[in-house]
Amino acid sequence: MENVFDLSVAWRIYPKVSKTPIFFSNDKYKIVELSLQSFINSTNGLKIKYYFILDGCPEKYRELIKNLFKDFNYEILETNSVGNLKTFELQLDILSNQNFSEIVYFAEDDYLYQPHIFYKSLNFIKSKNKVDFLTCYHHKETTYHLIHHIKRKKVTSDEINWQTDASTCLTFMTKKSVLNETKRIFLTYTKGNNDCSIWLTLTKFHIYNPLKYFQFWKNNNNGYDILKMSVKYGFKYFFTRKYLLWTSVPAICTHLEKGHESPYVDWNEVYHNIQNRNNEYN
Repeated sequence: MENVFDLSVAWRIYPKVSKTPIFFSNDKYKIVELSLQSFINSTNGLKIKYYFILDGCPEKYRELIKNLFKDFNYEILETNSVGNLKTFELQLDILSNQNFSEIVYFAEDDYLYQPHIFYKSLNFIKSKNKVDFLTCYHHKETTYHLIHHIKRKKVTSDEINWQTDASTCLTFMTKKSVLNETKRIFLTYTKGNNDCSIWLTLTKFHIYNPLKYFQFWKNNNNGYDILKMSVKYGFKYFFTRKYLLWTSVPAICTHLEKGHESPYVDWNEVYHNIQNRNNEYN
């Protein structure tokens, strides 16, 4: 069975709350439920192969997946609280080796998705535009962080304004062929590298310019440590090809960390619509 799905998704789920979420600040189970429900609503009509990595999760997380995804093709993999680095390595292994689809998606458990809109990201990555990676999350940081001060390419597709970016988080979409080209770079995350440094190694922004290192250091170390990490863990990959990372404006999804919500979308309305739908069913 090869490439019979539109998308393969590997989802990392951990039962403890990190940082400060904008909803359910003390209840990770409800955050996960909200994230999964919103993704189902957003991907309506797409044929998806799911892999859920439950890292030290109680039985109720398995039951949640069984209830929500009973009509979908999914597999559950359970790990014994091995942590962020190991579960990301497992995501890499799963998505680079599966044969269900060419398009793959790395998902984390604290994102909220707009309804009926995720297909637009699939349309874009399969378009004639040069798309190596894309993120459905639009950072507020693009307006003020020096890392994101770049010359951008811009394309409009399906009423989404896609623009290139220097970096993002570890929730992203790519092609299996591109993932296999870049897997060794992503694996540096398991050795101590961070996500932003990995993306700079891939997108090649800033890393070749000595003045950028000085500028970032002088500006209250704003981005300097990120560049140092790129050199420490990724220098041998500096001379691989440049990969294009695109971000959607407005965002298709948002990270739920308080203060880091994607702009231009009323995420409270998205949340309340899901809650109202749940109340109707209960």
